[in-house]
Amino acid sequence: MRIAWIGPMPNDGGGATGVGRSILLELSRKGIEVDCYFSGDRRNIPEVLLKEKNLNYFCEATSWSWNRWYSRNNYMAFVTGQYANLRCEMKLAKIMAEQHRIKPYDLVFQFSHIELHALKKYKKQLPPIVLYPTVHHAAELRWHRREKHLAKGSESWATRMLVRLMLNVRASTQKRHVKSVDYIVSLSRNFAKELCEDYKLSPDKVNFFVPNPIDVDKFRPMPELRQNRTDNRVTFLFVSRISVRKGTEMMVELSRRLSDLAGQAKIILVGNHSLWSDYRGLLKGLNPEVATYISEISGKQLQGLYHEVDSLVIPSHYEPFGLVVGEALASGLPVVASDKIGAAEEVKERVCRIFAAGDMDALEAAVRKLYEEIRSGRGSELSEVARHEAVRLFSREKVGDDMAEIFERLVHKKQSVSAGRGAVYGVSN
Repeated sequence: MRIAWIGPMPNDGGGATGVGRSILLELSRKGIEVDCYFSGDRRNIPEVLLKEKNLNYFCEATSWSWNRWYSRNNYMAFVTGQYANLRCEMKLAKIMAEQHRIKPYDLVFQFSHIELHALKKYKKQLPPIVLYPTVHHAAELRWHRREKHLAKGSESWATRMLVRLMLNVRASTQKRHVKSVDYIVSLSRNFAKELCEDYKLSPDKVNFFVPNPIDVDKFRPMPELRQNRTDNRVTFLFVSRISVRKGTEMMVELSRRLSDLAGQAKIILVGNHSLWSDYRGLLKGLNPEVATYISEISGKQLQGLYHEVDSLVIPSHYEPFGLVVGEALASGLPVVASDKIGAAEEVKERVCRIFAAGDMDALEAAVRKLYEEIRSGRGSELSEVARHEAVRLFSREKVGDDMAEIFERLVHKKQSVSAGRGAVYGVSN
């Protein structure tokens, strides 16, 4: 099998770019030949990927950089950075079409974003396009509107209106472009449902589900570190952007509701604002007797922090996946999550306590119940189950197997349809 992959440059860190690295590694090791089309310098490709014989690279470097007139603030950086990437992807799409004529691809796989600015022009010249998006802007726009009262403490009216315009444009563009995609692989069932509702898609187009992979070797329980903890308070961790639809206001309220547990329970909030949304003003309402805020930490520091806490809380109102859920489970932490968290959908209730998104009373009840269980000495038992669930659902090997199986099904489906029409379309010999 031979596919073309287009998306952001992978790296050795976390987030979407780390996910891309993991999936590419597994596809290559399963014998799938992948031509990768990246915006950026080839020298930035992780060494582990460069060693894979089944991965080939076409890179288009951009002249965009930080600390220039066009990137002097977060909003300009976001817009101009998107434009710079678009220009690179347009060039890459042309190269992809040329390579397809020379040696046909079975599929084109677009990772991360929905817009088809680059591929749309060459759609008729390319094989079926498979989309694997991480977010859709119709939902971002919906929550940006609903939460305008929460943003007032940190953002100006003019800023909110400019962001609203940007989200409107992107949501409208995505709604048009997604109709040109042949297949969509969704991170979760929740995400698929919202995509279909917001962009008027047939459920048949979004009927494949593959979660993001988690590095279960990197994120793993370390009892020896946990035994050396000096703070005996039951500690709940919130890791997120302090921005729209993440439920920051609920964590602030939770810190106030748990005032009776001061000295026995603790909440640590970790994260900074995004390029276009800033809710840090809400943090002024935190109860300092219960909650602590850390603006930024490195990936390695976060990895260590998982061993200094007892549970993760993720109250997002909209979350297609939620990598921190998988990371926390792999590290042996039980999770309290809203029913809008994609990564929580298939996890056993024993270690993933689900509450209705936005229901503050339900969140508090779930946290208090878990607090009592941990205080009663059930932490080790929960840790073992959490780890098992992470490996079962999110290991790189499991995700790679699922993605490869989907590719096989789609390629065979395409060949069957092509044969029925009396033509061979984009099939490698």
